[in-house]
Amino acid sequence: MLLDKDASKAGIIRALKNIRAAMKTGSSNAVIHFSGHGALVDSKLYLLPYDVDARDDAGIQANGLSIEDLRAELTELGQHGRVLVLLDACHSGATTTTGSPLSMDSTALRTALAAANVSVLTSSTGPEVSFENKDWDHGAFTKVLLNAFDDPAADINKNGLITPNGLATFVANRVSMLTGDKQHPGMEVRYDTTLFARNR
Repeated sequence: MLLDKDASKAGIIRALKNIRAAMKTGSSNAVIHFSGHGALVDSKLYLLPYDVDARDDAGIQANGLSIEDLRAELTELGQHGRVLVLLDACHSGATTTTGSPLSMDSTALRTALAAANVSVLTSSTGPEVSFENKDWDHGAFTKVLLNAFDDPAADINKNGLITPNGLATFVANRVSMLTGDKQHPGMEVRYDTTLFARNR
């Protein structure tokens, strides 16, 4: 888990390499969750780590985690097992420090990251924003993800297990309800084998 200053670009890349090392020695699944902001600069997608300088495009390009770099790391992980990427990265009200809005296309982000053995679930679709509420302690997407582990509806095969398609269907339905049909998660599924055992 990387929080605050530990969630720098270097920290994220280092953690991904540590996951790869673990997968080489026997772990067959990796789940990666990013909650933060994303940006589109000169037609290039970035996730914004904790230490990114978001005053202008140059700061984002210097310290942001480009989707090309992230995809390269995820593709490496996919050679050693199955990877699920959960991105809550298009939060409402995201701006640079000068007040300019940060634009992001969740569909383009999801499509760019999906690869062999790498399934990607994003908190919204296209230019939609991802809603947050202080009463939830999370964004709508992360709140529903956490609920999925305790809700029998996420277990579409009724066998105590949650698959990517089961998770995607549950999250899409519940986030839409929670946000008054204003936010619609999307998923690129590249495998549909068991991901999680549901809490009973």
